[in-house]
Amino acid sequence: MLKLIISLFLLSFTFLSYGSGLEISVSGDMVYNQGVNETSQAQDKLTLRGAEVILYAPIDHQFNGVLSIAAHEENGQSNFELHELYLGSSKLIPRTNFKLGQFFLGIGRINRFHQHDWPFTRAPKVHRSFFAKEGIFDSGLEVNYILPSLSGSNLTMGLTSGHKYGHSHTEGAKPKTPTHYARYSHFLEFDSLTGLDIGTSYLGRQDALSNKMSLLGLDLTFKHRVGRHLDKLFQFETWYKNETNSLDELTEQVGFYFFNEYSLSYHYSFGYRLDGFKDLTKRNAITGKKINNVNYGTLAQLTYQSSEFAKMRVSLAHEFDREEGATLGRDTRFQLQYVFFLGSHPAHVF
Repeated sequence: MLKLIISLFLLSFTFLSYGSGLEISVSGDMVYNQGVNETSQAQDKLTLRGAEVILYAPIDHQFNGVLSIAAHEENGQSNFELHELYLGSSKLIPRTNFKLGQFFLGIGRINRFHQHDWPFTRAPKVHRSFFAKEGIFDSGLEVNYILPSLSGSNLTMGLTSGHKYGHSHTEGAKPKTPTHYARYSHFLEFDSLTGLDIGTSYLGRQDALSNKMSLLGLDLTFKHRVGRHLDKLFQFETWYKNETNSLDELTEQVGFYFFNEYSLSYHYSFGYRLDGFKDLTKRNAITGKKINNVNYGTLAQLTYQSSEFAKMRVSLAHEFDREEGATLGRDTRFQLQYVFFLGSHPAHVF
């Protein structure tokens, strides 16, 4: 795989020398985790969490293409995997953009972004539980349509293979119902520097063992800029998950987070996040009665961004689980993150 990446680099520079328009983006994401209490699951070491190479360019006058290869450290080893490989176009059908290939599913908020572009280091519990540590990507077709009658409204719909769900290195099994999803969003522009994006999402699938899953979500993102500088950010997501196994046993879970970050100066910003997660159907193994349970999380962070190509973040995060009024586990950790970009970087949506 290393030879493949080197070959891609050489090929990329060859194309660039002929003015093909090919762009290269390389990102590095390093995280140090230090447990503060004895029950913390932090590994107390520096992890090279992600190294990603993205190649993107117009294919011709109608299509564009994206290739993303990432390396992650798992069990002390770096594993390479294909994140995204798709072609797309916004020129074939009016008001319509589509992707065909493998990509991160366009639902919610942070699932639509690569991990190094998140506004915080570690995902909240609801995201880790419903979407895995980094996010859900799959192969298929995704279509985004700008609604003509409502200014600022978009409808995203997707259908993917569903052979696997979450972070997996196996080919999975053919599902009985493939993964299908949709997101409706509406953007409110208060002025040229301030806006609010509101989205509602749905995802459903049924795997090869007849386990059915449905997700419903709501996300809000508010941004205010001073020039090109992000002055205020508010981000919120809440998700509800419904699962039924082959024995018709029902599991329901719900969770949320809200994150607020504001600028201290041109280079520094401070943010905090509150998380909540609850299993609505958890029962006592002996009595069979529902158990009152909840997971809480809080996070405070300070981010230094020297430019759009480099940032360093320190954070202190605390999570704890409670059942029937008793605290079962605590995880308090200190985190230091450094993210950098080489070359160009694809433009993001709001």
